[in-house]
Amino acid sequence: MISRQIILKFRTGNNFPKFFTPIFQNRLFSTDPADSLVDKMVSSTFSHVARCQPDSFSTQEKMSKVLAPRTIDHSYRKFVIPLSTDTNKQKEYLSAAGSVRLGKILEDLDHMAVHVAYVHNSDGGSLDEPMTLPRTIVTASVKRIDLNKVDIHPSRDIIIDGQVTYAGTSSMQVCLRLFQNDESENLNHLLKAEFIMVGLKFFQVPFPCFQVSRDPLDGTKSVRVHGLTARTPDEAETMHKAKEHFRRLGSPGQPTMEEFRVIHDMYNELVGRSMVHDVAVLSESEMWMHKTNLSVTEICFPEYQNMYGKIFGGFLMRKALELAHTNAKLYCKGRVAIRSMDQIEFKKPVEIGHVLHFDSFVTYTDGKYIQVKVAASISDQHKLPELAKLNHPTLGEEARVNTNVFNFTMESMDNPNVLRVVPKHYVHTTSYLEGRRLLNNTLKRIVN
Repeated sequence: MISRQIILKFRTGNNFPKFFTPIFQNRLFSTDPADSLVDKMVSSTFSHVARCQPDSFSTQEKMSKVLAPRTIDHSYRKFVIPLSTDTNKQKEYLSAAGSVRLGKILEDLDHMAVHVAYVHNSDGGSLDEPMTLPRTIVTASVKRIDLNKVDIHPSRDIIIDGQVTYAGTSSMQVCLRLFQNDESENLNHLLKAEFIMVGLKFFQVPFPCFQVSRDPLDGTKSVRVHGLTARTPDEAETMHKAKEHFRRLGSPGQPTMEEFRVIHDMYNELVGRSMVHDVAVLSESEMWMHKTNLSVTEICFPEYQNMYGKIFGGFLMRKALELAHTNAKLYCKGRVAIRSMDQIEFKKPVEIGHVLHFDSFVTYTDGKYIQVKVAASISDQHKLPELAKLNHPTLGEEARVNTNVFNFTMESMDNPNVLRVVPKHYVHTTSYLEGRRLLNNTLKRIVN
């Protein structure tokens, strides 16, 4: 087989925002070595975690061991999704529209983020070496995933690369990219993503794990990770921006006076259309937010588990994306394309056997762009006694525990002016304002 090698010439102009520091702007990509395939990446991560022996570390060593800072280059990794040669992969990734299923890409991104984070915290920068401390690394949230307006071909190799760009005491930011050749063998930048990872106390699970029981306190204790050291001003700038993002995590902010005026003016307009006092009236080009609800319910089977015996975060992102895509498609009555994913939160682990609910709403629209929010929740009274206590006949429905939140920006490919979504109830105004912020930020960042 003839090896195909590609030099990545990274552009830093307006069409290609700077994502990595200059040291990564020229990489030699080889698309066919067996040890660089995504399946190898996943299996090596599983093996690395399985080999961990937490009893070999004393309590004193866990507390006092010096963790030397790493360079950004230390954790850099690159893998290939072999769509050009693997027909089974082609079928697995093929979408109904003849492109590539982005939900499958999300699963690979989640695997890759965990892999890179473990490399950052391994001896010698290799997963063949042991962990420097016993730790479990999980995805805490996804800051953002932006997609360039480029079709992903279903029979050309996809290159995924990434590295740790910030490390705190027990948390890390992992930045990832996706590339693919076009018909002229030019490398197209498809996607960029930023994952937030955390290191927790290591908990032992059987491999392969189908039924898992562990002390719930294990997952609440954080474990130190290796820091990062900057070698150039660009690397220092990258690390500083990531640090500022960490500082703002969990602080969505109160509505501004301008946002209060938006809601006030909107309802004045709706009520002003009616001859009856305090009755809001929609026009033919508007729809109530609660009418956009679309839901799906899943039972969590062992096939969806990750290496820790919990439901795989990539699976949750895939299901949420597919629901959001379906909702947006029904809303605009035509084809839609995903442009961005923001503020993806993993609040609570999802266990095997849980009944998992996904509820989606259109939260904001602007021209041909649609903002969709998906909330995931679980209901299983046998596994979660607190739900049984919350349940009451007057509630009218089963109580749930929220586990995840996902936000997606979609673009209508056929309708330049989709229906304007309007919150009828106060509880939906928060989602409306949040969707407005996210969509406006997306338009400024990747469209305008």
